[in-house]
Amino acid sequence: MKTFSRDGKPVAVLALMAISACALTLLSGITTGLTYTDWESAIRSIGLTLQHLRPIHESFAFAWVFLGGVAVAHAWLISIGGPFDSAERKRFGIMIGLWVTAGVGILVTLLAGRFTGREYSGYNPIFSAMIFAGWLLFAWNFFGRVGFSLRGQPVYVWMWTAAIPLFAITFLEAHAYTFDWVSRQPIRDIAIQWKANGVMVGSFNLLAYGSMMWVGGKMRGDDRYSRSATAFLLFAVGVVNTFTNYGHHTFHLPQTPWVHWVSFLISMAEVLLLARVVIDLWGWRRDPIPSDLAVPDRFARSATLWTTLMLMMAIGMSIPPLNSLIHGTTVVTAHAMGTMIGIDSMILWASLSWLIRQLTGPEEGVVNSRWMRRAVTVLDLALAGFLIVFIIRGVASGLERQLGPSAPDWSQFVAVFPVLMVTFGLVLAVTVIWIVIRWMIVLIRVLRSGEILGK
Repeated sequence: MKTFSRDGKPVAVLALMAISACALTLLSGITTGLTYTDWESAIRSIGLTLQHLRPIHESFAFAWVFLGGVAVAHAWLISIGGPFDSAERKRFGIMIGLWVTAGVGILVTLLAGRFTGREYSGYNPIFSAMIFAGWLLFAWNFFGRVGFSLRGQPVYVWMWTAAIPLFAITFLEAHAYTFDWVSRQPIRDIAIQWKANGVMVGSFNLLAYGSMMWVGGKMRGDDRYSRSATAFLLFAVGVVNTFTNYGHHTFHLPQTPWVHWVSFLISMAEVLLLARVVIDLWGWRRDPIPSDLAVPDRFARSATLWTTLMLMMAIGMSIPPLNSLIHGTTVVTAHAMGTMIGIDSMILWASLSWLIRQLTGPEEGVVNSRWMRRAVTVLDLALAGFLIVFIIRGVASGLERQLGPSAPDWSQFVAVFPVLMVTFGLVLAVTVIWIVIRWMIVLIRVLRSGEILGK
């Protein structure tokens, strides 16, 4: 197998775009949190409101996970086939141009107050068309090298092969609201929106899981796990879950109970399998880790921890009495953010730090620095505090909703919740931004060392 370190300009470009989207997600997220504090009037005075900031946060959070997964997939493509040829470089360049244009356009128009109000697609459909066109070019390059036969391929190739068409189909479905026969039927509109968004989340999960499998195997020096029965069972359940997981988000719609039960059981099966795979790949090992893999390993260990915690939380949230207590509260928000940050993002930070190690060599500080490892510990602690205050606030809301005047008095905590949320969120955001800025500097140095797409 060839290395991509000398031919890794496309990987560096995508990694830089991914961590830029990550930084924008965090900046918009912490600013969104400030709108719940006394700073709200100051933020409003510069023309920003929650309505501006929330779709920015959502849009770039999705972009971060998708771009991170695509960066790892490109690293694998180059590792198996060498540098892109002329046609592949042209398609790659157009793809990057479309996505950068769409990203800048989304940011500018949302800041200008031009939004659709849709969940995860709050920007103008013109930019959606650019994203979709770029995705088709990515698919062209991917399948042009891999082909459509999966016989004998490891599970991460199956995951990426499934994720690419799943995203394309459901991205189109998420824009069904542009047709009157959907937007004028509220129940149909909500059902389609949640189904489409659920499958899109499933597609970026498959991108992240595939990244985990490939990079985890490379770090272990053993790719056999990606061909194991457990790995393929995770893939199978994950694909089924992409089509069913929306059901446990639509309890308020007139749907039959079996829809919710199927969604619940399959979602739990996927999370259980994911926990098993993560522990197998990146569990708490006693054998020493090479210093040049210290940072990727530290992120991987965090992914193991948070996968276990989010599994426990998901099971608890799915118990009917508890679900009725916390549904629609910040407990659900905590689980969503815990999953996005603790699982998907930790996996991608581990993967991208490993990619940077391959691009720069084992001596690079961002992959062996003691301060970088300590930053991951700070990140874990800040995320834990952040989620705990959201959980307590959500439980307080649920009890007040169910018990009314006889509910316990949580007013003091409710009063300080915005301050606690912003404090932990700020520590989390500053820590991640410090990490990714260092990565950006390294990636820019890599890109300046030669032509953008390599030879």
